[in-house]
Amino acid sequence: MADGLPRSRAVPAPALIVALALLGLPLALLGWLLRYPPTVLNAGLSFEHLVVVANVSLLALLVAVLVARSALQQKAFRALFLALGFLTMSGFFAVHALATPGVILPASTLTISGGTYHEAHGAASVLGISAYLSLLVPALFFAVRYVPFQWQASAALLSRSRPIVALIAIGLAVYAFAGLRLPDTVALLPLLQAPFIYIAAGFTVALLLFSAWRQSLEFLKTGLPMQAAQVAAFILLADAQVAMISSPVWGLAWWEYHVLMLAAVVVALWALFIELDRRRGFERFLSPAVIERVMSGHGIQMGGERRTVTVMFTDLRDSTSLAEKLPAEAVVDVLNAYVGAMAECVFEQGGILDKFLGDGLMAIFGVLPDGSHGAAAALRTVQAIRGSVAFLNEQRTRRGEASIRFGAGIHSGEVVLGAVGLPQRSDFTAIGDTVNTASRLESLCKEHQVDCVLSADVAELAGAEVGQLKPLGTTAIRGKEHAVRIFTLV
Repeated sequence: MADGLPRSRAVPAPALIVALALLGLPLALLGWLLRYPPTVLNAGLSFEHLVVVANVSLLALLVAVLVARSALQQKAFRALFLALGFLTMSGFFAVHALATPGVILPASTLTISGGTYHEAHGAASVLGISAYLSLLVPALFFAVRYVPFQWQASAALLSRSRPIVALIAIGLAVYAFAGLRLPDTVALLPLLQAPFIYIAAGFTVALLLFSAWRQSLEFLKTGLPMQAAQVAAFILLADAQVAMISSPVWGLAWWEYHVLMLAAVVVALWALFIELDRRRGFERFLSPAVIERVMSGHGIQMGGERRTVTVMFTDLRDSTSLAEKLPAEAVVDVLNAYVGAMAECVFEQGGILDKFLGDGLMAIFGVLPDGSHGAAAALRTVQAIRGSVAFLNEQRTRRGEASIRFGAGIHSGEVVLGAVGLPQRSDFTAIGDTVNTASRLESLCKEHQVDCVLSADVAELAGAEVGQLKPLGTTAIRGKEHAVRIFTLV
């Protein structure tokens, strides 16, 4: 995978067998259970129904909260739709639980006509409508995640996520009030009449299978177990919808639908914990945007590979004299403010933070596919750092404190990329002459009295995006046969 693109992979036979089993076995069990009349189990098990459904609702809410928290931290707007799907599932299923006869709404008389239950009270309608909405609305959110769109470019929409969540929560609360306080009014809705229920059920199954298919494509790229778990969850939810539409209320097959919902949420929760654990491993050196791409199948070889990338070293000037003048706590605060601002600029441009170097850092650009091998992104990072440092210096000037300058050295070339260290603690880093050259160029900033020194290789790769450059001549680099032409970014 020298070009950084994920190779296409054949469908693993075990994965295909498991997918077919998840799709077929519940349906086969459903067919067997439908042979039994609905009188086998009746509404006398309302307490058991309340417990099962309430647990599914709570687990779905836990998944929604954890996914939303991760999406906001990682600035991954696409993942927010998964959270909204489980949030709506939790809300509608909570109403489904509370609509259990004899809990909030009174139990009603059940009669059987032609093998089908008929219930006079509106609780039956609330129970049924909530069941359908608990799958239909989440299926819409799940499917929207896979619509072709530049999700990373829409990260600004995350600032509006809280109002969106609040609006959905208000909608769920209004529905809950109407369903539990005005059940007979809800019963007038034609949503439980044919052909509405069959259209809704068919649409829901189609959306869930579409989501399972698209998620399986990501699994084939990454081979990550969390991707497979999400596929399994979508398939189980599709099975649950088929069981719901086919089963008489309170029959054995109807209970299978609830068990399938529980299994799907448990599998999704397991997948989430796997993903969060893996993300924590990447957060130490990858930006949120890069993490999202890696988790979606744009691979980074942790074991080692040769790549052409751009390496940047940055350093704060006069930090030694600063440490002599200020208390230790103040020095640390200043370094955290400036070096932290530099790191944020690296992340914003999709760079990888290799390591902090006391009063500076080392960053790598172009690890993921990039036509300029990261050169353009590195130069944009320098421009962003200039803005951030100017802002911090403006604050220091107001307080009567001295301004702080920085220097950056940038070079592009071939390196060996990989995770180096112990299995328990390792760093993703670059090794090679390119790293040494970038470090040497950073040290030349003092000599030339500029804040950025870049090589001719960077200028050539960045092309039209390079901006205005000022030549600084040539310099000899230890270990290189020929002198290196250097420039600064005006």
